[in-house]
Amino acid sequence: MQVAYLFSGQGAERAGMGAEFYQHNLQFKQAFDQASQILELDLPQLCFTADSRLQTTEYAQPALVALNWALYQASQAQLPPANALLGLSLGEYGALLAGGQLTLNDGLMLVKARGHLMAQACQQQAGEMVVVLKASAAQIEAACVAGQQQGAVMVANYNSPQQVVLGGTTAGIAAAVAYLRAQGVKRILPLPVSGAFHTPLMQSAATAFTPYLAQCCFSAGELPVWSNTTCTPFTAATLATTLAQQMVQPTHFAACIKALVQQGVDTFVEFGPAPVLARLVKQTAPHAQVYQVADPESLTNTVIELEVAHGITR
Repeated sequence: MQVAYLFSGQGAERAGMGAEFYQHNLQFKQAFDQASQILELDLPQLCFTADSRLQTTEYAQPALVALNWALYQASQAQLPPANALLGLSLGEYGALLAGGQLTLNDGLMLVKARGHLMAQACQQQAGEMVVVLKASAAQIEAACVAGQQQGAVMVANYNSPQQVVLGGTTAGIAAAVAYLRAQGVKRILPLPVSGAFHTPLMQSAATAFTPYLAQCCFSAGELPVWSNTTCTPFTAATLATTLAQQMVQPTHFAACIKALVQQGVDTFVEFGPAPVLARLVKQTAPHAQVYQVADPESLTNTVIELEVAHGITR
């Protein structure tokens, strides 16, 4: 068995995330409280209540990375060691914390700045994102061409063979969606975001983020963390550049999953409040074993299922 840990990205957040772990797991509580202190943010208030700030980019990003980090800390003693780490977009920061490429202080400082700068960029340049399900590559390419006659539109996320996300201006997205519907593509879902992430519309945020990256010391880490941008493991020498590029270039989550499977990974464990990445993995690598850790019950179930499937004893 070879295992990859996955860390969910923005969009997985939801009210109440982490509350059960906080009440019943000391390691989670200590990690979450430590993150609260570093961020100077009351994470229990933000995450465990119906706090509307959790639906905004500025607050969702640090909250989700802190949650994923605490889930990882609370689970390690019970799970098999990972061979590789991978996050989707924002989730890469959770993976880099787990891999040791970033210290907790530096990682959370970066995420807090990233969320703030991306929120500012959304105010300066409005944008939209839509999930497109079960469209062919040719249809997606033609939709982008059609949309670009009216505004900006491009693929922002290559999530699985069945799912891509388009990002762009309101006019561009509308024209692309109209083209796809005319082609018979039925499942097109708007994302509740205020900007076109992973497109050039985020260039102002990427430019402003560069000085923050320059302040950090990146290390080689203890485990390989795969980049959505390059589809290869991050290196200490290029990490800052790649994280800046990630904000304006598409993510290639599906390609990373395929590469990990080719290297022998057959088991994936997702840390996050919802099984978003688990579904994408099953669409990309149907024979892989996929598990999730979101709360104490799902951790217990994952441990039991791994023991049954692989004869693990801990």
